[in-house]
Amino acid sequence: MFVVHEHHPTTSLMQQEISFSVSLPRQAKTVHVLLRPIFRQESSQSGKRGGGGPAREKLKAIPFAQHIKAAEKTFEDYHGKGFFSARISKTSPPEQAFLPFWVVSATVHATIEQAQVGRRVMRTRYNPATKRNESMWETDWAWVPEKHSFTRDYVPLAHPGLQIYASHRYRRGLVDHITTGPALENAVPFTPALLDTDDGNVTRKVDPFMIYPSTALRFAKSYIQDTEETLADDFLRKLYGMDETRLLKINIQMENVRVSPVYYPAFIYSVNYLGRRLRTFINGYDLTVGGTKIYNWERVAAVSALGMATAMTLTGGIGVGGASGSFWLGIVLPTVATSFLAMYYPILSLYVRDIMRNQEIKAMAQDSDAWDNDWVKGYAAFEDQERRRTWREEKQSSWYNTSSNEQRGGGSDPKGYYKALGVSTSATQSDIQSAFRGLAMKWHPDRFTDAEEKNKAKVKFQAISSAYSVLRDAKKRKHYDQTGRD
Repeated sequence: MFVVHEHHPTTSLMQQEISFSVSLPRQAKTVHVLLRPIFRQESSQSGKRGGGGPAREKLKAIPFAQHIKAAEKTFEDYHGKGFFSARISKTSPPEQAFLPFWVVSATVHATIEQAQVGRRVMRTRYNPATKRNESMWETDWAWVPEKHSFTRDYVPLAHPGLQIYASHRYRRGLVDHITTGPALENAVPFTPALLDTDDGNVTRKVDPFMIYPSTALRFAKSYIQDTEETLADDFLRKLYGMDETRLLKINIQMENVRVSPVYYPAFIYSVNYLGRRLRTFINGYDLTVGGTKIYNWERVAAVSALGMATAMTLTGGIGVGGASGSFWLGIVLPTVATSFLAMYYPILSLYVRDIMRNQEIKAMAQDSDAWDNDWVKGYAAFEDQERRRTWREEKQSSWYNTSSNEQRGGGSDPKGYYKALGVSTSATQSDIQSAFRGLAMKWHPDRFTDAEEKNKAKVKFQAISSAYSVLRDAKKRKHYDQTGRD
């Protein structure tokens, strides 16, 4: 994957060292701009703090290229294949949305400053406890006598770990799986036309960028550090013919850093399970998929019971309580434990991911909240392809189901504000913002040249803007929900 140059450490005249802090940004503030809901103008001051997101001209997006039927087949295969998989059925059509990502590329100079390599040997020693000579494995360690340096190009096309989900709305570990395919090389400028669908009743939503580029760069630095340590371990063991390494210290410098904003297309399926919402994300371009799986606890219990019964038979029981003890402690207890674990594993995994997400949000408070650093640039797939070649030589989600919303409470939306945005009365502020962004891009009058279509778009745009101006404000929304008036 890499072309590696080994040399004695030298200082490049043009080398730029990037230093990283050890934390993550505050959540970005919501910027309420009706006429420019998606794109903001380039900041007049580069690096100005507190901007509203990446500049319009830097945004790229991967278009939807797959039919919804293909996504449904992928969803069914993902959850239905495997002996322990539990088949689940979707409760509504998937949500179609563009999810924000930062993609990072850089040239990395890594130097192994120090390390020890060790060889495992078998030695016989006297054991005073047993009063016998016993053979055991020991490791002989030696310091690496010289430094080793490498230069590599890191590009997101070859490293999914450099494609970083730029929001906290969904759990990172689940969304990250949609970056493992080749979709990124098909990124194009983000235009309103990408929101159009064959079904006029479906609007693709656009989620805002909530993570600063400095945070993405820190995530990328961590990924590169881990990768370089793995490569260094393998290199040293092979070079010196050793079995292990330890006390490894690597100095990493980066240049030609580029952090680019890219929107990824996603079909988002939601299912309810034990009171929690489980989501499955399918890339709208190449159908790569990620999400929380549900396991068939009955099959898990049956296999566990069979396995433990076999083990008890072969070993003669557990030696406590005779046959009864072997039955209850050796078979029943492990079977109940494994079946409960299989049943509640999806919920436990969400709980762990929620803890990780909260830690990320807290850590982001220390990161720079500038959006326009010099290294924030538009993504250029061609350049990455060349560099890579050279160096190798919930109808939508449940809250979006308008029809069910109308059935639940026809009088709860007297002015049709929720209906105008295509969300339910229980939608979160993030849901409302995302829905508005997609509709605003789709119906902005500037998109149309025909006079009749432009007038129709003006009416539609005014309706969704009026709805958003009320629903985006918590106090106005509460007043509207209670009284039916603005």
